[in-house]
Amino acid sequence: MNVVFWVGVKSNNPTVCDKHGNFEYFEYSKSTWQYWCKKNNVEFIEYDTTSYDTNDHKVTWTRWFELESILKDIDWNKVAVIDASYMIKWDAPNFFDMCSNKLNVFQSLENIRWIQSGIDGYRSMFNDMEFDIKRYIDCGFQIFSKSHLSFLLDLKNYYFDNYDMICQLEKDIKKGTDQPIYNYMLQQNNIDFEFSLDPSFNINHMTRFGWLGHNWQLNDKTPYFIKYGNIWKFSGFDRKMRNQLMSQTWDIIKENYI
Repeated sequence: MNVVFWVGVKSNNPTVCDKHGNFEYFEYSKSTWQYWCKKNNVEFIEYDTTSYDTNDHKVTWTRWFELESILKDIDWNKVAVIDASYMIKWDAPNFFDMCSNKLNVFQSLENIRWIQSGIDGYRSMFNDMEFDIKRYIDCGFQIFSKSHLSFLLDLKNYYFDNYDMICQLEKDIKKGTDQPIYNYMLQQNNIDFEFSLDPSFNINHMTRFGWLGHNWQLNDKTPYFIKYGNIWKFSGFDRKMRNQLMSQTWDIIKENYI
């Protein structure tokens, strides 16, 4: 059995809730994934509660710490950890069939300045190790096999061993939460990962790359990201826009999920 581990935990922090528009977009994302999972005989696991205090430990971290325990009673083969900012197209092919048993990830080079600032900001925590930016990944959508659970345990131990420093650097650098450190540890630990899926499975930074436009020459008003993409990530802009954009998208596509 393959599993989609859908991450949709609402923070208890009023500031975070306001920043994310009270997480109203969760329902649009969840509806697409539930439909796709049922269609493709994939187990849908909703990670909507956490045993950690969300004021002290962000969900972007705790998803890695609780994954194994939540899946312990399931006989699973591969698990895709999916952030709630993603929606999947109703007829997207089964990406599990396209993946090896390596860690399957997506390259993330949409905003080089933002990424490089994060790499530079956390470099001292990793003894100034040489970092290959071409191997920088997006943490929002990854496909794991059981062999990768030991890496997540290493990540958890590193987090709690360096908790105070990580929290301070997050405030000072403001270039992601888990993602810079996660990337450093992938390269430091020589984790064998690959970019196995084509970019249509991670349409991202839609405003930056014009994905919200359409084929006006063909008089086709279907947005590019819906027409050409399989999985859409609503990020790379003010998070308060997310509810509106995902709601508008749902209004366009919802009849396909019945």
